[in-house]
Amino acid sequence: MKTLLIINSSPRSNSVSRKLTGEFAAQWTATHPDGRVIKRDLSDGSIPYLSEPWIEAAYTPESARTAAQRDRLPLSDCLIDEVLAADVIVLGVPMHNFSVPATFKAWIDQIARAGKTFSYSDHGPN
Repeated sequence: MKTLLIINSSPRSNSVSRKLTGEFAAQWTATHPDGRVIKRDLSDGSIPYLSEPWIEAAYTPESARTAAQRDRLPLSDCLIDEVLAADVIVLGVPMHNFSVPATFKAWIDQIARAGKTFSYSDHGPN
């Protein structure tokens, strides 16, 4: 089964970016009637910004994490699982003040984890 992941980051419910992701989803669903659609709305404030305790947890080997560190990463793990499960990812990202919304950057920070979604080598990140 094919999976579509839709990420919306506009705080406006009727934004152009949301209309475009909606149109894409409708067309994709029409051509993949048995497909699965995962929708993630970043404007609801559920994606936290990185903190020192989160970074410490992410860079501590899983077997050595404390209970408090393990409690910091489930959302990040869920977001990573959504990305890895997707065959197609559609990003609804408006331009705010010459940049992307902070909620979108927070999502990127949650899914960019060394050892999970990228690794380091002698030549830098892979």
